[in-house]
Amino acid sequence: MSTLFAAITTLFVLTPVLSADTVTNQSFFPWDKGTWIYNTINKENHDHFDMKVSIAGPWKENGESGIILSQKDKRGIMREFLTRNEKGIFIYKLGLSKSYTPEVFTRFSPPVPRVIFPLTPGNHVHWEGRLKIAMVNKHIIFDGDVIGWEDVQVPAGKFHCIKLHYHEKRGDEITDETAWYASDVGQVKYDGGQYVKELKEFKP
Repeated sequence: MSTLFAAITTLFVLTPVLSADTVTNQSFFPWDKGTWIYNTINKENHDHFDMKVSIAGPWKENGESGIILSQKDKRGIMREFLTRNEKGIFIYKLGLSKSYTPEVFTRFSPPVPRVIFPLTPGNHVHWEGRLKIAMVNKHIIFDGDVIGWEDVQVPAGKFHCIKLHYHEKRGDEITDETAWYASDVGQVKYDGGQYVKELKEFKP
C-alpha cells in the first residue's frame, strides 16, 4: 500500500451540527455525489491511464458510518470506506480487488486521516494507529501538514487549491504524499508513491 489515494453527508448518517468553518472545510471534499476522472501517471515507466473515482453510496458497520469512494482503473478497484468529523475525513477501511479475485480489506484502527481539518495553513496533525490486513498487523505513524494555497493547472483547468502534505511510516515503509484540493471540486492533483494524478473531468 503506497498511498492513501491518492479521500461528505448521507441521508441517514447521524452528523453533528456543523459550524460555518466546518462547512467551509468540508466543501473541499464533496460528500453527497460526484464523479472524477484523473489522468494517472506511473512515475517510473511514465505509463498513462485513466482513473475513475465516484461516490458509491453509504456504509455502516460496528457503529461507524459514512460513504464509499470507489476508484477504478486498469489495475482493479479500490473502495475507501470514509467517515468524517470536525477533525477531518478518515479512512475506516480499504477494499482492494482485481479481475477474478475477491475483495481484500485493509482496516485502520483508529481510522487514518484522509483530509485534515481545519484547512488552515500551518495546521499540523500527528496520528498513530495500526493497519490490519490478513495476517499483517503494522504500526502506522502519520504526520500531516496544511502547506498553503497554490494555483494548480491540470487537464480539467486551473484551480485555486489548498495544498496538503503527508508523511507516513507503515512498519519499515515510508511514504510522502502531496495532494491539492479545490472548494466544491475535491482533489485536483495528487503526487505520492509511484503515481501522479491530475484531474481531467469532474461531474458534481
